[in-house]
Amino acid sequence: MPHRSNKESTTPLHSPQHGEKKATIISEYHASDASKKGARTELADLVMVKYKCQSNGVPITVTAGSTLPLVSGTSKDAERGGYDPFEHRRVPHPTSDTETLIHLLKGSLGTGILAMPLAFSKAGLYFGLFATCIIGVICTYCIHILVKCAHILCRRMKIPTLGFADVAEVAFLAGPPSLQRFSNTARGVVNTFLVIDLIGCCCVYIVFVSRNMKDVVDEYLSTPLDLQVYMLCLLPFLILINLIRNLKYLAPFSMMANLLVGASVTICFYYIFQDLPSFDERPKFSSWQELPLFFGTAIFALEGIGVVMPLENNMKKPNHFIGCPSVLNFGMGMVVFLYSAVGFFGYLKYGDATEGSITLNLHKTDLLAQSVKLMIAVAIFLTYALQFYVPMEIIWKNVKHRFTAQPTVAEYVIRISLVVFTVGVAAAIPGH
Repeated sequence: MPHRSNKESTTPLHSPQHGEKKATIISEYHASDASKKGARTELADLVMVKYKCQSNGVPITVTAGSTLPLVSGTSKDAERGGYDPFEHRRVPHPTSDTETLIHLLKGSLGTGILAMPLAFSKAGLYFGLFATCIIGVICTYCIHILVKCAHILCRRMKIPTLGFADVAEVAFLAGPPSLQRFSNTARGVVNTFLVIDLIGCCCVYIVFVSRNMKDVVDEYLSTPLDLQVYMLCLLPFLILINLIRNLKYLAPFSMMANLLVGASVTICFYYIFQDLPSFDERPKFSSWQELPLFFGTAIFALEGIGVVMPLENNMKKPNHFIGCPSVLNFGMGMVVFLYSAVGFFGYLKYGDATEGSITLNLHKTDLLAQSVKLMIAVAIFLTYALQFYVPMEIIWKNVKHRFTAQPTVAEYVIRISLVVFTVGVAAAIPGH
């Protein structure tokens, strides 16, 4: 393979069909690098070229008879300066730090917060508090690692943004030659599990919202309605809210949901702090056999890493997302505090009588308690749109090349179909 000179080549690329100048991509390949580490295989180079050219909208070509296309190399020198991915981002509707914080809170504050008292009953009062804080720190640290890796790879590959699956794919491509062939597999695995996880959350949200509506409305009906009826009533409203395609326009809904969750938790605390028993009446540690139930519930409640990369990629100032202080640290700190407080005092109040959702421990005939169920139902309904955004984005990126004639119409059809699918799955769940 012929080596390029140490100077950067600025030869323009030309489309093979029209011969028009499309863009210039810089080559950075040094002979000294090859002597130190060994030249990258031709196949790996072509895969890397394909990724970078697709990311930048530039056709692939080879010039001057060389087998090494004109693309940016993977030299780690780029990580230490020269390319700032934040300056090259082109986001049509960027979100501010406040809007990103609102989305992060809403993406993390879901139905899990209402199940934290039950989780504490499986761990014990003090061990549950300690373990929840540790899980929160670990989740925050993992998000830091993910975003930092994304920034490093963006600088190394000289591309402005990377999604969750992109990070996995590019990390394999930039890694040892023996692992490069698994890059597509890594991308596919990450995307598959993200879609399954978040679509599953959407189905759970539909069941939760419908059940809370049923608990309130059935009190005023002579003949209770089936849960599936409430799900069908939700369908047109779910379709409408999920026709919103930009995160920036979802910010008001997330803000409203956060306010409703805050009001609901405040009312729950109002009931919890009435005649609160002594700390000594609850076990400090439950049993080893019940700990898996605690960890499963707590991790489900606190984990929100699936929405992190879309939020960071849509920020006006993405460098504010991580660091100290940062949007991430502030948001996760609030989330861990709220989850710990609800779990600790909820279990302290109700003990072994704690239900799967703390709202079920409230008086059914009390209007204030019923208002909590309705507010939580509306908040989770609004959260559906944020959880739906990520799997829809993944699916659309993988199929949009098939709908070049009318892409907007096709995207709306897919959105509606996917919403109908989640409602159908939720309605088919036996027992609810």
